[in-house]
Amino acid sequence: MHAIEFKGHLKEGVIRLPASYRHWREDRPVKVIVLVDDDETPQSPPLDANQRLAAILKVSRRCAAAPELDPRGADEIIGYDANGLPS
Repeated sequence: MHAIEFKGHLKEGVIRLPASYRHWREDRPVKVIVLVDDDETPQSPPLDANQRLAAILKVSRRCAAAPELDPRGADEIIGYDANGLPS
């Protein structure tokens, strides 16, 4: 196996090989790695209100299903001194 490197552009989900490699036979097995510059990564479209709510509910359900790792209450975890201040 050997590697080639070239810059290209996606068009309808397709990256065309440079002309110098188009003689390769069809169905030749290849391994593809795509690197994208961070500043050129397309942004996801903004979520509408219903999509945001669904995302928030998904996270809240996942948090609610998480196991309780410390059974103490918040007051017991923080601890208070004789004057009622957190210690």
